[in-house]
Amino acid sequence: ELAELYGSCEIRLTVWENFIIPNVPDAFLPTLKKALDKAGLPTKQSNLASGVIACTGNSYCKFAQANTKGHALEVIKQLEKKLELDQPVNIHVTGCPNSCAQHYMGDIGCLGTKAKIGGESVDAYHLFVGGGFAKNQAVGRQVFSGVTAQELPGVIEKMLRTYLKHRTGKAETFQQFSTRHEVGKLQEMFAEQ
Repeated sequence: ELAELYGSCEIRLTVWENFIIPNVPDAFLPTLKKALDKAGLPTKQSNLASGVIACTGNSYCKFAQANTKGHALEVIKQLEKKLELDQPVNIHVTGCPNSCAQHYMGDIGCLGTKAKIGGESVDAYHLFVGGGFAKNQAVGRQVFSGVTAQELPGVIEKMLRTYLKHRTGKAETFQQFSTRHEVGKLQEMFAEQ
């Protein structure tokens, strides 16, 4: 309806789970932004929220091992209260090895799995760091296995705090930081936080 009222009846979808309403005259932009915000679709996001992408997860996919969308939203909700990033960090949350959310190319990649806690199977993730695309093309390296969904926001918070504390300057990206260190050293640093 908004695309029809303010644009050219067209909506384009991006691979980063965003949508674009093209051909909106400048005069309508403030009104459209307010309407989108009111609909729960903010036009401005934090550097944390803007970098999170998740596949459909086990709500809609028979292969997924975890509720990726729900867990990704929980990570955003918890971390936005606790820290602020001065540049985006891409966090890709995918439910299975088919990797629809491409965990292997995120700054932080989360691959859904199951973990046994007290004899019960729970949603969990293997965590990867250092992935990238385009001119920063790289495949992430695994740093943790079987992190439960409940632990996930806290573990990612430690990873991001470690990055903010130990980067070589504000211009250093998470990918540059993580590829500068061996996996064992990263595990040590993340555990210290």
